[in-house]
Amino acid sequence: MGKCEGGHRIPGWKEMQQLPAQWELYKRLVEGVPEGIAVKDVLVGNHWAYVEAESGCGMAMVVHGGRGLYGLYPKARCMELRDLAAQCVSWNFLEASVGVAALNAWYSTPENAAAAGMKIEEKGSNDGFDLYRSLCAGKRVTVVGHFPLIERLADECELTVLERNPHGDDVPDPGCEYVIPHQDVTFMTGITLTNKTMPRLLQLSSTSQGSTILVGPSVVPAPVLYEYGVDCMAGSVIVDPERAKAAVMQAATSGIFKHGVQKMRVERAGWLS
Repeated sequence: MGKCEGGHRIPGWKEMQQLPAQWELYKRLVEGVPEGIAVKDVLVGNHWAYVEAESGCGMAMVVHGGRGLYGLYPKARCMELRDLAAQCVSWNFLEASVGVAALNAWYSTPENAAAAGMKIEEKGSNDGFDLYRSLCAGKRVTVVGHFPLIERLADECELTVLERNPHGDDVPDPGCEYVIPHQDVTFMTGITLTNKTMPRLLQLSSTSQGSTILVGPSVVPAPVLYEYGVDCMAGSVIVDPERAKAAVMQAATSGIFKHGVQKMRVERAGWLS
């Protein structure tokens, strides 16, 4: 458990190890964060959660809702990074957002992402949908989460969008059970780790024997995810912490990618060869 002087203690990695087998993916992600890394700062903005640790900085999109009230303040800054990352299992989604940002303060640092095979397009788009558009041509494609401008793929493939709050032609997200097992390509928002739907979605996509791509700033580029059927993790890396922190504080949305945050991706070796 992590704790500050006085007050309640926040369950961390030790308690997480007692969770049942359904939490295996989460436990393996948190176990990969070394012990003894201090958290230096935690910031929760309108759109992003930001964690600064001795290892580096990470971010995740803020997800509201779930159970209870946010209970990490002010203890989060007194915790080890592994214990803070363990909050990814919280059913309070704001706490879970901070936990995912803490995971990225280890996995998505420039050094660790580079060691995992990070690719950054210095020119042109590094948007996952544009990069893999040719992979989608003429295929059955599902996108979990209604991303901005995702309709641009509709003319090139048989597109299904699964969305918790559907609009237009979106399919409500319970449709995943019926749709994903029959797809050639599945794009999945990184928020599925925060809201706890990722393990089941990966099980469904594995039955299709198609490609599975995690997309969005919250994506944790952890090589262990390859073992769960992920082929590509198109997430983000903080290259200028001060600018990124300022953008979070000033409620930047997608514009944060012009202020210290770079889109990047890591791919399974030999995936497209």
